[in-house]
Amino acid sequence: MDVQDPNTGETADRAIERHLGAVVARDLEAYRATVHPDVTVIIPSGDMLSGADEVVGFHREWFAGGDWTYTVDHRRSTATEATATAVVDVTYVGGPGAEPSRFRMGLTFTRVGGAWLLIHDQCTVLRSE
Repeated sequence: MDVQDPNTGETADRAIERHLGAVVARDLEAYRATVHPDVTVIIPSGDMLSGADEVVGFHREWFAGGDWTYTVDHRRSTATEATATAVVDVTYVGGPGAEPSRFRMGLTFTRVGGAWLLIHDQCTVLRSE
C-alpha cells in the first residue's frame, strides 16, 4: 500500500526513493530535505546519531570522503496514513578494490505537514556465511 499526501501529491514510496537516491548521489541538500528534525540513525557500527544536525553532519563527512559506491535492493515497504517503512539491503564498497560490506537497513518515515520525513534509520551488518 502506498499512501499519497493530499497536499503535495508525494507518495511514501516516492519519498523513500528520493531519500535513498540522495545517498547514492551524495546530494547533501536533497538528503537534508528528507530528514525529520528529531531523527535517530543507528549506523552499521552500532553508534547512534540523534537529531537532524548530527545526522546531516555525519552524512556531510561521509559524502565528501572517498570513492565509495552504495547500491540498494528493496525488500519490503508498507505505509499507513501517517507512517511508512522500508527494508532494504545495501551493498557498500569503500573504494576501488575494497571488499563489499552488506547491511540491512530499516527506514521509518512519518508524514509531517505534507512531507514524508525520515524519523528512524537502523542498519544491521549482514554477516557472510
